[in-house]
Amino acid sequence: MKSEVSTGNNRLEVARVFHAPRSLVFSYWTDPEKYRLWSGCKECVQCDVVMDFRVGGSFTQKMKIAVQGQTCDFTVTGAYDEIVEPERISYSAGFGPVQVRVIVDFIEEGENTRVVVTHEGLPDEFFGRNVAQGTSESFDKLEPLLAGRALAAQ
Repeated sequence: MKSEVSTGNNRLEVARVFHAPRSLVFSYWTDPEKYRLWSGCKECVQCDVVMDFRVGGSFTQKMKIAVQGQTCDFTVTGAYDEIVEPERISYSAGFGPVQVRVIVDFIEEGENTRVVVTHEGLPDEFFGRNVAQGTSESFDKLEPLLAGRALAAQ
């Protein structure tokens, strides 16, 4: 399944339906060992995550990204503003000098879960396109992880 992407007014929304229960999908956002398995664009060859998953807690995600035979480092940092388990996570995120607010909603749709990631305060369209691509490629990696876990639980 592909991501649904919409943009406008310095805002980006990326949504995808996963064939897994909401509590399972939520757990892949709250556990650093699970999160590192799928987060990052398709060129991400290594992802290290440290998180203090609580309101007021922070996280650091360090990625090594392979581009044209070279690797570059990219770090995202942030602090959690709101956690409503298993419905919503909200946090501030720093992509280098760019600061945005991110809201992740987990919506039950029968046996499936719709994840909607909203980025607010994007500086420009170029940044938004890169974040949309990275989020969609991360979801591409998350999908088979969730499908395997959901089948094993049945």
